[in-house]
Amino acid sequence: MMGVLRSELFKLRTTRATKLVLGTAVVLPSIIFVLTSIFGFSSGEISNSLIAAVAESSALVGLLMGVVGVLCSTQEYSQGTIRITLVATPQRYKVLLAKLFTVVIVSIGATASLIALSLIPSGIILQSREIDFEIVGSDIRILFSMFILITMLSLLGLFLGLLFKSSPGAISALLLWPTIIEGLVFGLLTLAFDDNVFRFAPIQGNGFSLTNEFRSPDDNSWLLSLGYFSAFVAVFVILGTVFFSRRDA
Repeated sequence: MMGVLRSELFKLRTTRATKLVLGTAVVLPSIIFVLTSIFGFSSGEISNSLIAAVAESSALVGLLMGVVGVLCSTQEYSQGTIRITLVATPQRYKVLLAKLFTVVIVSIGATASLIALSLIPSGIILQSREIDFEIVGSDIRILFSMFILITMLSLLGLFLGLLFKSSPGAISALLLWPTIIEGLVFGLLTLAFDDNVFRFAPIQGNGFSLTNEFRSPDDNSWLLSLGYFSAFVAVFVILGTVFFSRRDA
């Protein structure tokens, strides 16, 4: 099992597209946050904690990490090397678990790197500018929510890739559903029923809201949001597992 896991990690870190998306997911938000620390906050204080400010980029980072998950599962199909992998490891559940653990490890590492690259230099800059700030404060829940959101979106991308077996199809589904389609569907339902149906939207209404600092009375509780979001991802985990286990490579 460890050999299969090392193989999946090797594939991920030696693929140019994966490294590019992964680097963008970590470095770009960090640079933006550091630049904000240099030129922003002219009032002399920050109303929320630094971790809450960093968490505002979680949706973008999560979607980019979802693309990494897609590439982890589809590149072997596009290159035809999945057959070699399955011949070398006939037990498909081992290959599937190795891919799952690879995505989880990379997602946790990327999230930790994003937090470190954002908070450490920004803390130094803000301190030199004599701006009052808190790093975490009472927002420890947001810190854990970042890891949960980004990891689960990465897993969603992985299993969408196993369903589609194609990078363009899986990436399109991953990006278009939460950014466009979900907003249109649940927005129209909210207008039709004159009620906040948007609170049932699995990603925009619940997944993305996990890292919100404040929740309005119309929003679901944090635990309920986590439940809706987890159930949505679990559907694709099950479907992806079934399809990967039963259909031809």
